[in-house]
Amino acid sequence: MSLRRSLILYSILLIILFAFAPLSFAQPRTQTTTSPLTSLHLRWPQQQGVLRYRLQLARDEQFKDIVFDRAVYGNEYVVADLGPGRYFWRVAPAVKETGTFTPPRLVEISGQTKADAVEDMRTTTSTPTTLPSGDPGWRTTTGSISRPLVARLRSATSYDLVGVNADGMAYGIDGTNGMALWAARFRPAAKQGEPTGSGGGPTFTPVLIEGRNGLTNVVVAFEGGVRALEGATGRELWRARLESRPTSGAVATAENDGAKRLLITFDKSTSLTVLNAENGQTVGEAKLDAPVIAPPSSFPLDQGSGVVFAVEGGQLDVRNSNGERVRSIKMDTTITTPALAVKGPRGALVLVGTESGLISLTASDLKPIGRIATEGDAPVGMLSAIDLENDGAPEVLMITRSGRLALINTTDGKIKWHTSGEADASSAAFADLNGDGVLDVLVAAGQDFARGFSGRDGSLIWRAEEDVKAGTQASASTQTRALVAAPLGDGPKVYVVGTDVARTGLRAVGLPKDSVKAAKE
Repeated sequence: MSLRRSLILYSILLIILFAFAPLSFAQPRTQTTTSPLTSLHLRWPQQQGVLRYRLQLARDEQFKDIVFDRAVYGNEYVVADLGPGRYFWRVAPAVKETGTFTPPRLVEISGQTKADAVEDMRTTTSTPTTLPSGDPGWRTTTGSISRPLVARLRSATSYDLVGVNADGMAYGIDGTNGMALWAARFRPAAKQGEPTGSGGGPTFTPVLIEGRNGLTNVVVAFEGGVRALEGATGRELWRARLESRPTSGAVATAENDGAKRLLITFDKSTSLTVLNAENGQTVGEAKLDAPVIAPPSSFPLDQGSGVVFAVEGGQLDVRNSNGERVRSIKMDTTITTPALAVKGPRGALVLVGTESGLISLTASDLKPIGRIATEGDAPVGMLSAIDLENDGAPEVLMITRSGRLALINTTDGKIKWHTSGEADASSAAFADLNGDGVLDVLVAAGQDFARGFSGRDGSLIWRAEEDVKAGTQASASTQTRALVAAPLGDGPKVYVVGTDVARTGLRAVGLPKDSVKAAKE
């Protein structure tokens, strides 16, 4: 090949290489180009007492396509490596007492979004609907107290607590911190080394009696009868010795002089003893037709007040302050709850749970006027009456054996809503959890210390969780738990109080700050 021909071929080859070189190098670069990734700096309002939050980020408002879900500390977090698109985010307290998530907030990331984009929930002007958990509260080691009571022990303007544990030890408890104001032994004369409790016998729920200056005194059981204690100090005011072991008591008011009488019942006995609530002296004795099977309840009379007893054989028995029978009815069913007197739009009613359902009777003559069938289930624990909407028409809440909650309208006798899953609740407490002007329902709930349900529709809106070791709940699964809610101490803050899941003692949890409206027992 001549030199000239070789130069021509070499020139042609260089032309081809330079012509196609830009294309061959540019193509891979085009294929690997991506939109810039963004780090999204999220901030939200700090909630009192909450250090840890659950942060979620999703591509849809229903949070079915979640791209980030993590527990974080503090009230801000940077989510890295987010591609362009629309995202929704929300947070909820992630401490043991969790609230609900905040409403979803939309944030859009474009290809030109800066790498340090900031989305600040604190700048919102909308009304928040989240339910933050409140003050973490306090705990005691009183042992299981099946029914705590709220009382004005030390001040006419603030509340403390009273309770008796499963071994008969009674406590007055400072509502602000859970410290014992006093303790009353079931065996007050026990010597050193001797047991001071009741040995696990039936417990006597303390009876609260109004004392002087708006304060409350407390009647508790001891091995020889009952005794009255000064609410503020636990000092014994009087002692009444009884022949049998007392199991329940209730206060009635005399028609003529307004004197308060204490009606006492006994374990597996038909005896009824009437005491003067001021000094413990015996006023009289009476006989019931059968042993009492549920705690007695106050009953309104034309003058003064009486007590209604639920006794064996399906009988309701109303007695006045002297222990005399006022009216009675025997129903062909088994009673499963204490009777509850309610004054509603249709007049004074008496409601009682039975194996055949919730039965409604007129208070004037105990005539049955309605029944809500529970279809193989039955009401248990304590019925509660409360005017949730403050419209003059109270509602009645019942808890069933299978764990269902049902709210009944006393105007028409129909169920307003019902929900399920509250297996170990024996009674409910009430507070306005979300500040909507309607009281909500709080109950003990299995592995959760408490759950809150909307008074409007029964939806779950709040919970207080609890760490429970495996097997702890199983050993105490037959012990139901009652809750109370009240503004304890001198401030407006509302607490829900009850025995903890492990049954080691009382626990108090502060409710959301908007829960300034609460109903106590």
